[in-house]
Amino acid sequence: MHRYRSALHAMLQQRSNGALGAVTWEVSRGSGIHIHWQFLPVPADLIKRGLVDAAFKVEAENLNYPKFERPSATADPSSEPGDFFRLWIWEPAAETENPEESDGAAATTKGTTTGTETTLLLPLGAEFRFDIQFGRRVMAKLMELENRMNWRDGVQSQEEEEADAAAFKEAFKEFDFSLQE
Repeated sequence: MHRYRSALHAMLQQRSNGALGAVTWEVSRGSGIHIHWQFLPVPADLIKRGLVDAAFKVEAENLNYPKFERPSATADPSSEPGDFFRLWIWEPAAETENPEESDGAAATTKGTTTGTETTLLLPLGAEFRFDIQFGRRVMAKLMELENRMNWRDGVQSQEEEEADAAAFKEAFKEFDFSLQE
């Protein structure tokens, strides 16, 4: 999943000129047959001001959930045991000043890095009742899109969904490492 997130970050960096960051969340249950993973581009300003991080922590506290933890930098995220909600908050690289312009004026260019990513982990006990829509609810509130909290309220027609999927595949094609030979 890290390679996909990195490719999505690169696409956002290039296509939005650093105006968008991203929030990705994963819900994993040891007894489940698959993980639940979602990726959401968000205004980079929400991340830079610390509002995304704060929104998740406050909502967890309001729901009497366990506290978020920062996993060790050396931990392999794919080997995380048990039940958890994992959050990745990606801030795009800041614009940097380039004094090398031929006319002597400073030009704005993208930095050489793709940005920074913060990981938070919310451990969940096997018996803990966790709302699988937690990530969506937090982000809908933060972005003032409460009418989008329930995914059922924004269901697209089959044709709209197919058109969106085709448009995304086309936009992502240059970043899709699975297409490289």
